[in-house]
Amino acid sequence: MHKVIIILLMTVCCRMSVFAQTNFYTNVTNLWYQGNKTNVLSIANARLAQNTNDIAGLILKMECDVAFFNLSEISNSILRVIHAADTITTSNFVRKYNIERQELLDDLELFKTYPTPAELSVERAKAGIPNKPLPTYLFEALQNDGYFEIAGE
Repeated sequence: MHKVIIILLMTVCCRMSVFAQTNFYTNVTNLWYQGNKTNVLSIANARLAQNTNDIAGLILKMECDVAFFNLSEISNSILRVIHAADTITTSNFVRKYNIERQELLDDLELFKTYPTPAELSVERAKAGIPNKPLPTYLFEALQNDGYFEIAGE
């Protein structure tokens, strides 16, 4: 029973902090760097529960799906990021996205054959390794464009 209460409290606090933070970018990238990718996924899901097209939530969810090799979700996550990102017009994001878009499309093809079942458990175990930066430049570009300040983060 105590575990359920703790989980509920963490979920509520996480949801409240997602939308009230003034240092959203820093907090999320620090969580990722510390290896707390499940917390990042919770933040992404909370954002997407509020707005299914939230580009920050989509990017974070995609990165979590890739990190955890959630093969049933990776293609959908990448396609949702591409679809939403195609509508973003801020300068830093557009500049980074023009580079990243082809890489996202290449990743779609890569995940059709990689990893093999033998590699899957090894790759999934790597997801929790700390001291790895958040791998996408798109999230940083949103920060540089002031996206999180505009959105009230």
